[in-house]
Amino acid sequence: MVKVFVHCFGFRYQFSRRPGFDVFAFIDKAAEMGFSGVNLSAHPPDYHFLGGIDPVHLRAVRNRIESNGLLVDLETGGIEPQHLTDTIELAERLGAEHVRTYVFSDERAYTQTVPESPREQIRDAVRNLSAVAPVAERAGVRVLVENHEDVTAAEVAEILTHVAHRSVGALFDYGNSMVFMEDPVASLEHLKPWVRTAHMKDHVVLPGGADGDSPLFLGVPLGEGNLPVVELTKQLIAAGADRVCFQNCWAYGTGFRDRRGQASMGAGLFAFCLPPYDPARCLPDPEAAERERGLDLVALERSAINRSVIWLNAGLTSAGIAQERELLPAA
Repeated sequence: MVKVFVHCFGFRYQFSRRPGFDVFAFIDKAAEMGFSGVNLSAHPPDYHFLGGIDPVHLRAVRNRIESNGLLVDLETGGIEPQHLTDTIELAERLGAEHVRTYVFSDERAYTQTVPESPREQIRDAVRNLSAVAPVAERAGVRVLVENHEDVTAAEVAEILTHVAHRSVGALFDYGNSMVFMEDPVASLEHLKPWVRTAHMKDHVVLPGGADGDSPLFLGVPLGEGNLPVVELTKQLIAAGADRVCFQNCWAYGTGFRDRRGQASMGAGLFAFCLPPYDPARCLPDPEAAERERGLDLVALERSAINRSVIWLNAGLTSAGIAQERELLPAA
């Protein structure tokens, strides 16, 4: 049996464009839809999705989570020890079991400075996570390193091998390592010894344009992309993960990075999705589409979430994967 959580990022247009939709509305919606828990982003300085970190506010957020019978995991980015220590304290206040982070150098955690080399990122991550691990252990919180868009799953595995602490594990993202041309099945294989949860999503690859644009890695509703979502979920459960977080990435696009994996662009899971594009499935530039074509991003996002939930119920059931609760489309 698997607990299915839901990520606040997947409701980003509800948060930004729907009056009154805040962290409390998100928590209520997650419970209404049958999710077992929520993943809440906690990024300074404004803590946008969380709605701030005032102690009174945090108590109210925790009360709403618990009154809805939900679990919670917290998400941030960066490996600077004081920032992670502060986020672990936030996790304690909210009753979160895990703090997800990803690898940036100290200087890049909340700036746009030039990236370090992969070897420097790995070195810094090992040093900083080793320093933070005892803090997490005392708090009863596990720090999870995600294969984000900065290092591959193989590099995350190298970091965790060197840290070698039970309070530091991995969060597997179904698609992120594809930006390095790393096959997601291979990515999961690297992280299986440490994986505790995951970001479930689906993506397609749009080909580069005649003007020299590079291929685009684009989020789509679950079941409408290239990723082997059900197979990856089965492998996660077999590896010991008891939860997975649905992260609606419809309309989120990013470019490919340097090649570190062995996959081939345009083939297999990297096969090109060709036009014409239905915006309910593929929307490469949502803000421009909203501005120039009048598309309703709130309605389209809600449609993508509902299509994903319907597909997920059917897909997991057909694979014999029991969910803790049956998911329902959002009203």
